[in-house]
Amino acid sequence: MSRPFSRSWLIASIVIFVAIELLVGGWAAQMLSGRQISHMLSLRVELFMSLLSFGVGGFIVGLISPGKRLLEPAIGAAISVVFTFLISVFTPITFIAAAPGRMLIGGGIAFVIALFGAHLGEKLTGN
Repeated sequence: MSRPFSRSWLIASIVIFVAIELLVGGWAAQMLSGRQISHMLSLRVELFMSLLSFGVGGFIVGLISPGKRLLEPAIGAAISVVFTFLISVFTPITFIAAAPGRMLIGGGIAFVIALFGAHLGEKLTGN
């Protein structure tokens, strides 16, 4: 059963995405700390953690939300990408410059992955 768009679930989705990324990031940081790894491997692990957090976060929202919620986690994932890019506003690092094209591509990828995760979560619950 589809329900009207919920701002509460949108905010909950953003919080879930950030929490999962922090948990996965903390785990990976502990696993890789003290080891000799290349900078490229570090970036690949960071990318994988981000993509994983969008899929798992979407799945969790699809699993625990009442009724069918697909747009809320997908939009929440896109918004969390924008928040990540806002870091560049406060740091002098130009590598993560908040260019509109980058935010659009990153937000679109996060949207699709979270939508897929939410779909799997809803499918598991029978919605």
